[in-house]
Amino acid sequence: MTAGMARRLKRYQPPGTSPGTLPETGVKATLELFTYGPRGTRKASPPSVAAALALPRERGWLRVIGLDTRVVEELGRRLAVHPLVLEDILNPGQRPKAETHASYLFFVVDVPVLLPEGLHEVQVSLLVFSDLVVSVEEESNPFFATVEKRLALGSGRLFQYGPDYLAYALIDTAVDHFFPVLEKLGEQLESLEETLLQQQDHVLPQLHQLRRDLLQLRRSLWPLRDAVSTVLREENPLLSPEVRVFLRDVQDHVLYLLDILESYRETAASLLELYLSAVAQRTNEVMKVLTVIGTIFLPLTFIVGVYGMNFHHMPELAWPWAYPALWGVMVILALGMLYAFRRRGWL
Repeated sequence: MTAGMARRLKRYQPPGTSPGTLPETGVKATLELFTYGPRGTRKASPPSVAAALALPRERGWLRVIGLDTRVVEELGRRLAVHPLVLEDILNPGQRPKAETHASYLFFVVDVPVLLPEGLHEVQVSLLVFSDLVVSVEEESNPFFATVEKRLALGSGRLFQYGPDYLAYALIDTAVDHFFPVLEKLGEQLESLEETLLQQQDHVLPQLHQLRRDLLQLRRSLWPLRDAVSTVLREENPLLSPEVRVFLRDVQDHVLYLLDILESYRETAASLLELYLSAVAQRTNEVMKVLTVIGTIFLPLTFIVGVYGMNFHHMPELAWPWAYPALWGVMVILALGMLYAFRRRGWL
């Protein structure tokens, strides 16, 4: 199993472990807090969750970069987050989903990155409260730099609406990262198609890797579509009607991405069939040549076999011109068969 495929498997605790038990990750997280409101945006790097929550804020965004067991455990204790949610945060490989709880919303989204060795996805977990959004990100990344820039401007919809709009902006940014990844995969498909038409044999590993990447994207987009639909169906005071309109736009983007993805998967399957057909055709060409050669040598072998028998009374053996005459018969027979095969279009 490749590293790309293994990445999509959720890490589980040993069988029999109590639900909600947090795994020891051994990772040290870094914290960033953005507080924003009518007086602008301020950024801080608090040393702990307690210090971050103690800072005055009207609205805030707490970024936790790294799956630190101690930090996530403190988040759960101070913000009353369910242990099963904390377990999901610390176990990357979750299906993208959305859950509604009494005092917060919980989202899991994957952000794709196309690396030279294959597709890589970073899990981002979001906790949306009435005055705070907490994002727990699997690793350091530049995904949300545009959201930071919008906060730094000090104006715009992020300041008109509540933290639910900030959560929407983060989810929308994560979905937007699928577009350039799919565009690059589409370019790879076109390149592979041209290579296959030139009858190159080294494309099979690339084609299989491409199909695995498309399958991995599908495993992220289908659950994300269901998660957004679930949030839009349920009534929740943490999600304003204005933000629901924007979430429907995210849903449209996800459906559009799924349409593109399915077309790419069909194209990849067609390319695999084209490759197998080309290999079979080349094999048939080789077999045809070998069959023609075998057919030509069949009567020649018969003649040689007849005159190779050890009988004393074979009149041709005493004829001085028997050897060259036999060669002449065999050459004429071979050339005649080649001419007949060419007339029939077999060569």
